[in-house]
Amino acid sequence: MNIITLSTYPIAMPQHGGQHRLFNIVEFYRSAGHNVQAIGVLGSSQYSEEPGFVNYPGEKPFLQFIENPFLMEDWAIGELFYKNNKYFEELASCISMDVDVIHVEQPWLFRFAQRYVSSVNKKIKIVYGSQNIEHQLKRKILSNYLSREEVVNGENLVLNCELNAIKSADGVYCVSQHDADWVRENTSVTCLIVANGVQDRIGTIEGIKKANNFSGNHKFGLYCASAHLPNVVGFVDMFSAGIGCLSPDERILLAGGVGPSLQGYEKAKSIAGFNKFVVASGMVDEECLQGFIETAHAIILPITQGSGTNLKTAEALWSGKHIVATSTAMRGFENFSSSCGVHVTDNPSDFQHSIRRVMSEPPLILSKESRAEREVVLWENTLLPLKKMLFEVQGIL
Repeated sequence: MNIITLSTYPIAMPQHGGQHRLFNIVEFYRSAGHNVQAIGVLGSSQYSEEPGFVNYPGEKPFLQFIENPFLMEDWAIGELFYKNNKYFEELASCISMDVDVIHVEQPWLFRFAQRYVSSVNKKIKIVYGSQNIEHQLKRKILSNYLSREEVVNGENLVLNCELNAIKSADGVYCVSQHDADWVRENTSVTCLIVANGVQDRIGTIEGIKKANNFSGNHKFGLYCASAHLPNVVGFVDMFSAGIGCLSPDERILLAGGVGPSLQGYEKAKSIAGFNKFVVASGMVDEECLQGFIETAHAIILPITQGSGTNLKTAEALWSGKHIVATSTAMRGFENFSSSCGVHVTDNPSDFQHSIRRVMSEPPLILSKESRAEREVVLWENTLLPLKKMLFEVQGIL
């Protein structure tokens, strides 16, 4: 079959979780023998150009749909490329195959897909890839900055967008049982759980050297996350009382966009010990990231917002390191909450106490049995339901 994927981010060089998820979905489709073209709209001027992706249009065109597009750019992109003929045609012209299935990752470009299907003389199936209960997450994000009226309006706009996707799709993928339950309450279409996963990577000597340049050979707990606001807020939620869980020669290493974002976040500046104990690497290449995972003593997951599941959690579980996480971070991976080396708490004081405890313990060594149990988090296993969905939407079963 010929499949196109639609997203508001490029995937050739994935950095954040959504990119990694869609990249692996595309690779899974291809490995199953399908022709796949990834297209979409760059949802930010920070993304690099990529064939098949229309450049970020800027905020000015959004003003015809929403008075204040701040933090509503994803929704506004969906409106623009559905309603405006010029932008619709620009994105539609990126499609270079006779399409059988459109996979829309997150709801933003779903109405574009619907308009495209109605414009061609062919029956095309549309599947929706959900990563969160988007309207709930949007409410929490907007609440950090906007008035109550703006928050309610923004949430309702996203809710309507999301409901259209789950009710109109020929099939829906969710990342967790929690999200699937909500979808099934609102639609009767087929909904399958396709959990987030991780690739089985092997560290290199060069990657470890790169990692050591950042860590200074200190023992450290690793928090790897994008600049996505919930990742920033979660860290502040867990450490707002100060970083009192580390000895003088230990560190917390922030890998990815979360580090620079925290350094510029006003509430983080008042965290006692932040400048002393926190090292921010910023964006690094895959080799260095694997070096961080190889040399970390523990992985910390201070996630307090959002539905969906976290690739960071799958990565942590497969790493075989000590893990200190919130229950939100473990969503979708609850079966591992009592696993060897995993500590779960939502209380900030207990969270830091758990970090202190694991940092004083020897490096974690998983048994062969425990390692085998965690193979379910590999992408090759988490994505298997995709094959069933494609059979169902094409009417093969």
